Amino acid sequence: MDHGKERLAEIFRTEKIRFLRFVRQKFDDISNMDAEDIVSEVTLSLFRRADIIGEIENLTAYIYRSLQNRILDHRRNRVSAVSLDEETVASGEPELHARGPAPDIALDQREMRERLLNAIGRLSPKERAIFLATEMDGLSFQELAEEWDEPIGTLLSRKRRAKAHLREMLSEYKK
Repeated sequence: MDHGKERLAEIFRTEKIRFLRFVRQKFDDISNMDAEDIVSEVTLSLFRRADIIGEIENLTAYIYRSLQNRILDHRRNRVSAVSLDEETVASGEPELHARGPAPDIALDQREMRERLLNAIGRLSPKERAIFLATEMDGLSFQELAEEWDEPIGTLLSRKRRAKAHLREMLSEYKK
């Protein structure tokens, strides 16, 4: 096992309970199994990308950020639950209560998604390619370096620039 994977394994061994607690705190209605699944997904994802671990200064903070991102993905992808046990209407039929974000939150999310897509579209072609390949497609820098015949350092720099440009373009929308 290389140094990056050893570092990851040690952090997950010592911090797993805290990671699970962090995930559970973010959800009102998450089962222990779902929380474990989220932590496992992040663990697996980071082990697949162990080639970049040496570049990360504060690995524990990076893991917490990865967990936060996975939680957001989990919330977005969850199917709205329908409760048949709640109130009934006058006819005696159950009233269906769809759970999902409040309309104003959904609108904010939709607007932010549009702003993000617009900002990604304004990146240079190379910055956009590395950002989408790593963030959306989940490809590792090692895979991309081999496929694109580019040094890993160049790809890391390009991604850093892409993220800096996105932060700059979206800075006015921070709350």
